[in-house]
Amino acid sequence: MDRTLRVGLAGTGYWGANLLRTLGALPEAHLAALCDLDARRLDEMGRQHPGMRLVPDFSHLLSLGDVDAVLIATPPSQHYRMALDALRAGKHVWVEKPLALTAAEARELVDTARTAKRTLFVDHTFLYDPMVTEMKRLIDAGELGDVWHVSLERVGMGRIRRDSNVWWNSAPHDLSILFHLVPRPVESMALHLHTYLQPGVADMATCALELEGGVSAHIYLSWLSPEKAAKVIVVGSRRTLAYEGRFQQRSLVLHDYMLDRSTPAGGGAAPIIPITNQQAHRIEVPDGDDPLARAAKHFVECVLEGREPLTSGASALRALEVLETADRQARRGGLHP
Repeated sequence: MDRTLRVGLAGTGYWGANLLRTLGALPEAHLAALCDLDARRLDEMGRQHPGMRLVPDFSHLLSLGDVDAVLIATPPSQHYRMALDALRAGKHVWVEKPLALTAAEARELVDTARTAKRTLFVDHTFLYDPMVTEMKRLIDAGELGDVWHVSLERVGMGRIRRDSNVWWNSAPHDLSILFHLVPRPVESMALHLHTYLQPGVADMATCALELEGGVSAHIYLSWLSPEKAAKVIVVGSRRTLAYEGRFQQRSLVLHDYMLDRSTPAGGGAAPIIPITNQQAHRIEVPDGDDPLARAAKHFVECVLEGREPLTSGASALRALEVLETADRQARRGGLHP
């Protein structure tokens, strides 16, 4: 293959426009065609990008011989079918999260990509944040001691979807981060979905998970919070890490703490365990490229060099299995052992 990856973009909405801008800035990539079923949106993109080839039909996009890879930035319900058709057409695939809406569909995509020897990349953008990379390094180096708990929060009022609930729309980010930082099997989970705005479409969710080795995790998602946040807190036996992942407001803070477990003079247990030596250290991590730019560059390099992406379809499958299992038990009103 030529050292330039020729790419077609399917879906030119909010995130598709971001992908168009980001991939278009890479010297190793060439945007060969844009595809959208919305004729007015496609015309508008054509006015913004004169000379760009516009394709109103996805099957037509897949038939183009000068397109090596397709980026799928469409609603979640369309991901599986479009990715499967693209892989069968011999294209490398970038697909937005979630990879599919069932684990069985995701497994089929992973198997199809493997058989076709094509790259299947899932856009879990947060894993390409240098601060998440630094979190992973600190945890693996034992700087936090034993990991006890991971708290993940993604809240805000803004892009409320009609075609997928807050669990399927937001939890893929947090589950991918959780399993990247603490790659342990899930032993139990309990998801609670709350629906206020639209019948049958949950806009708030909480999920408690227990991972192998006694690590607990908690995910809180909401489309109804007046304050926006994308937080991850990792509690260790020696230190705690706090990450804020919103673009333009990203930060990483390492908290030292020490517990005074000594027995008070005179014997007996003290009613309160004192916390001593509590200090916060902001960790400065060079920004470099923004996470989406790093993800795009990684995708192109993996295709051109034949490497497995960090956020491959196989790695995304684990998060999808938890998404599906937790959702199923929540609708039944039970716990997953």
